[in-house]
Amino acid sequence: MENETIQSFYKSQKFELTNDLGNFNVATIGNLSSCSIQPIPFRRRNFYKVSILKGTYKIHFADRVYKVHKQALLFANPLIPYNWVPLEGNHQAIYCVFTPEFFHHFGDITTYATFQQDGQHVIELDDNQFLKMEIVFKKMLREFDSDYQHKFDLLRNLVFEVLHFASKTVSPIQNFRTNTSASRRVTEAFLELLESQFPIEAKEQKLLLTSPSDFANHLSLHVNHLNRILKKTMGASTSTLIQERIVREAKVLLRHSSIPISEISFLLGFREITHFSNFFRRKEGLAPSEYRMV
Repeated sequence: MENETIQSFYKSQKFELTNDLGNFNVATIGNLSSCSIQPIPFRRRNFYKVSILKGTYKIHFADRVYKVHKQALLFANPLIPYNWVPLEGNHQAIYCVFTPEFFHHFGDITTYATFQQDGQHVIELDDNQFLKMEIVFKKMLREFDSDYQHKFDLLRNLVFEVLHFASKTVSPIQNFRTNTSASRRVTEAFLELLESQFPIEAKEQKLLLTSPSDFANHLSLHVNHLNRILKKTMGASTSTLIQERIVREAKVLLRHSSIPISEISFLLGFREITHFSNFFRRKEGLAPSEYRMV
């Protein structure tokens, strides 16, 4: 499951790679039938993608599956692997792509629920919502092709307009950034450390930090202090957050790779495959082998 870079994506789409900060681009997919569109592979990308889709699709984000029945917004980020498969009928889309540097010193898009691990990454739209968002994306297309000196600032604002619309449309999730700055820094450091161990793609990427004490030691904190902060900011214990992330990675590897279950167990830090099987069954209600076959 090799990551896709912005360079390889631009090459596949025949876009020109520029030296502009963030390499923003916006493009359309025409009125194509499902047989004319190739499903994109399930993988992580090192860039963000925001799309407005028209048609029916099945979209995988890590272990989640979304079904788009008519039209939707899609929010993809570098942390989560995804793919989409066009279903029956015709399909249209407008999408913009950019790397994290595009919003450097221009606001933090990671605070928005649609770009967070547990956020809603696909939002179905009714006809009025679709028309409203389509106007914004078409404005992106016009501005991107214009000679306006400050067009990239305007394009950033248009992306934020889509993010604000999505935030008002979906149910809010707990946002740890509303907490005190000290707690926020600890939480951000923990989440960054947790995510730095993923994705698991090779034997040398075996998880090294698997317990609350591992993370507390690495962050130079007492394990009880770290646990109190995470319960306050994230609403869950340190062990729960670690286990949830391991389960999410296990589901991705079981569903989207051919790596033997015994090796997955080893890569995820389990000494025995029986320990992994018991852990996974307790969390998901299925043995790893059963989940792989579903």
